[in-house]
Amino acid sequence: MARSFSILIAEPNLLLREKIAGVLARDECIWCVTQVDGCGGLARGAVNLQPDFILADLSFLKIPETVTNIRRSSGASRIFALVDSEMDPYEEIAKRLGLDGIIEKGHVVEDMKEKIRALSDRMEGNKSEPAR
Repeated sequence: MARSFSILIAEPNLLLREKIAGVLARDECIWCVTQVDGCGGLARGAVNLQPDFILADLSFLKIPETVTNIRRSSGASRIFALVDSEMDPYEEIAKRLGLDGIIEKGHVVEDMKEKIRALSDRMEGNKSEPAR
């Protein structure tokens, strides 16, 4: 049986956040999608839930110490900034902040499904390899 993943979404736009969460929650590889609307919720959610993936509006992640605190409290989480469009400046900011990447808000569902499937495939591949 394939592993399922948890996602924490931190997006100030309620309608967008609920749409993303609703579509992702129907995916068979996702067992939990939690929504928060601000930096405080993002920090608490990362600590309490230890999600596999964190999708947060770039404005939340630009606040000093946010990413550092998330990495400290939820070290296994993969952190992606939600941005309006994929552009080189966003990629550079993501690298500078220590993020795992950026995801365009208009393609978040497709991009997340792709990332989850790739991670799941890697994890399944590791199981079949002999122990060294």
